[in-house]
Amino acid sequence: TIERLFSSSLIAVVSSQAPRKLKVCHFMRGTEILSYSFANNILAVKLSRSRLAVCLEDSIYIHNMRDMKLLHTIREIPSNSDGLCTLSISDENPYLAYPGSTTTGEIQIFDTVNLKPGILIAAHKSPLAAMAFDMAGAKIATASNKGTVIRIHSSIDGLCLFEFRRGVR
Repeated sequence: TIERLFSSSLIAVVSSQAPRKLKVCHFMRGTEILSYSFANNILAVKLSRSRLAVCLEDSIYIHNMRDMKLLHTIREIPSNSDGLCTLSISDENPYLAYPGSTTTGEIQIFDTVNLKPGILIAAHKSPLAAMAFDMAGAKIATASNKGTVIRIHSSIDGLCLFEFRRGVR
């Protein structure tokens, strides 16, 4: 897994040979900035200007990008074997989203600045397969594992704003 911070030279790397180790590197200089080891395999890494989120199957670690210090650990999340999560790049809506359930398509929104859970959005009846924030972090698009509907919700109040259905003209 490689995640790049926009067009900067900063990358986060998790190799298949060491799936529990996160390296943050400056690839133009060829230098390693830091290395963290985790108790379980790292399934996803997300970067924004202010935060680094590391997703394991049962927890998510939130680091400050400035000094890479651990700010918060979200423990005992519903089993997330695919490492499904998304991090807003917006400073105004600095949210992290991850599945709130293993059986339904709930999205848990988490405020990465105040380090508090936000709203829980009931987006789909089936488990989530994909999610992504818009550039402003105000909307989140989701799809379930059925793959028939994409829904756009407000990440602030959870209101369903749009629904796109496969095969409808």
